[in-house]
Amino acid sequence: MRRRIRPSARKSHGALWSIIYIDLMTQIMAFFVIVWSVEHGTKLTQTVNIGTGVGMGDQTVRMVDLPGDVLFATGQTAMGNDGKEIVNKLFGDADSGVLSFDQGGLADRKLVIHGHTDDVGDKDKNFQLGYERALAVYQEIRKHSKEVPDHVILCTHADNTPTRSVPAPAADDKSRAAVEEARSKNRRITIEDLVVGKPHGDK
Repeated sequence: MRRRIRPSARKSHGALWSIIYIDLMTQIMAFFVIVWSVEHGTKLTQTVNIGTGVGMGDQTVRMVDLPGDVLFATGQTAMGNDGKEIVNKLFGDADSGVLSFDQGGLADRKLVIHGHTDDVGDKDKNFQLGYERALAVYQEIRKHSKEVPDHVILCTHADNTPTRSVPAPAADDKSRAAVEEARSKNRRITIEDLVVGKPHGDK
């Protein structure tokens, strides 16, 4: 015997989805308002870029690129003071909702932290460097919320997803500068705000 769903139940369920959706959009907008204010409020972050995410999940995502050369000294995995200042401006405001992960049990919200390196050196070592830098950013973010450890994914790329192609090296200064500029763009931390709907039947 099939159980009929009362119209009032359908209406209640639709209202619940609307509330969750509006709350989610508010959180995402708050995140990117903070990113915008960081980008325009200090010279440290003039190279921050916002764009479409790299698509780890089945939902629309956004992302922010943070310049690796500002966050870390060359070859280092410990964040410098400038890098910590940027991360704290992005995630340090408890009232912004950026680190609020409650989606009413109907979806999972994750922060995906990608560590990117340039193409110089051993590939395996660059994978390790990218991971350790992503881990350092995660450790800085987790200072601002106890929820963070359950909602973070760490990725490392070792220049497998470059934001700029490195031109063939040449002897003249202009060519060398172009190569270094491309490699500098590729050394970055990308933070995705990812929301994935839970499969039917999951609680």
